[in-house]
Amino acid sequence: MDFLQRFTDRERERLLSVAQTVRLGRGQGLLRRGEPGGDLYRVDEGELEVIDSRSQPVIVLQVFGKGSMVGEMSFLDESPRSADVRAAEGATCQRWERRALMKLFLEEPSLGSRFYEMVAKLLSERVRDLGVLAASGGPRGGASARGSEQASAMGRALGDAIRGRFMEIEPLIRKDKALARRETLTALHNFQEGLAEGQNRLTGVDVVEFGASVAREMHPYLMRSHLGELSIERPSGHTGDPQTIGHILANKAQGDGPLGEFIDEWLLGLPTSRALRERRAFAMQCVLESLPADAPVRILVLNAAASPLLGDLLPYMGRLRGEIICVDASRESLATIDEQLKARPRDLRLKLVQEDLGNVCLGHAQSRYPPQDILVIDGLMDYVPERLGVSLLGWASGQLAPAGKLVATGLAEANDDPVYRHLLGWPVVRRTRAGLTGLFQGAGYVDVKVWAALSAGLVATARAPVPGIG
Repeated sequence: MDFLQRFTDRERERLLSVAQTVRLGRGQGLLRRGEPGGDLYRVDEGELEVIDSRSQPVIVLQVFGKGSMVGEMSFLDESPRSADVRAAEGATCQRWERRALMKLFLEEPSLGSRFYEMVAKLLSERVRDLGVLAASGGPRGGASARGSEQASAMGRALGDAIRGRFMEIEPLIRKDKALARRETLTALHNFQEGLAEGQNRLTGVDVVEFGASVAREMHPYLMRSHLGELSIERPSGHTGDPQTIGHILANKAQGDGPLGEFIDEWLLGLPTSRALRERRAFAMQCVLESLPADAPVRILVLNAAASPLLGDLLPYMGRLRGEIICVDASRESLATIDEQLKARPRDLRLKLVQEDLGNVCLGHAQSRYPPQDILVIDGLMDYVPERLGVSLLGWASGQLAPAGKLVATGLAEANDDPVYRHLLGWPVVRRTRAGLTGLFQGAGYVDVKVWAALSAGLVATARAPVPGIG
């Protein structure tokens, strides 16, 4: 949606009255990484590319088309630019100097309030758009961004090869199901290696074109597996919904016929799928170790995808007193949690809060909570880049009691990333142990510890600093 269309005709007129016009030639830079931020830009004609100029050749991370806004995060906090931005084939933009906008908003406070609200909503939408948040996976946001025919042909060739193997294996299922299973898993392993090799050979929009081409070829077979169907159809409207997470955690292959089950078994055995299971168990252990022996406890759980973790608490709830607060954007997910925890003790209260998680990540949560002893962020860090990660952790720190503990999960690099990203439409942000540690320390936490699961899972614990103790 064009950013200016969010405003009334009069509001648009007032905003445009203080805007300047900037024209860029092909490849001309608009913003540079590390430069002071503050000014806002809107694409009026053409396209802008967000690029990583530290690599050669330059990698295109994201494409913004007509009506898109650029620089809104730096406008809000006046932080340095986080990436380089240039024109693609040429572009015309409107530029709003920060001081000109501030002067306008002083004259018209209602317009200022409306403007900040729209910028917050824009950022919230980008938090939910996993393709934008997982920017390391390639450009998003511009339907006109297309890769080369060579990249498309590479994807079709890889897809044709695995489809051919499936056609050879299906008759074998009736004769020897065990052998057919082994042949299927071997073929998928080789296919996964080819997918990773193709992604490594390409850059920018070609990576996206290659992945989309493979996904089109594989779509009928992926839909025969239960995880593929859940991920592609997205019954809750987004990846990582409780149904999909629940299937991964159950780890019981299902599908349309034996071949669908074999494909589902392969997907459930991927490092990222294993990580989602392993890290939950480890995070649960961290929560249990933090529970007081006999005192009331306050626990806040952010993101309903963590509901299976809450279910693991049931055997230990007999000795719990206090309150558990669950925060999520989905009313349906909160209702599921309520049903799941009906067996809780009488002295343990459950409070369900419907809140836009995008706003929470931006530090603009509407609800207020008493100081929490334990705060759990399970899965949400998989979808937020570094800057929003620091913002989210800063918000979480403000919810913790002095020396309260935060337990959070993350994902490390894994060779199945192309499968999750391209085939399941589930791009995630992956971090190293050192990177996740630095994220927590940058948000002011102390006693930071990060553990790596056997596959690609990360679990971090940290404590809010005690006031007066440095």
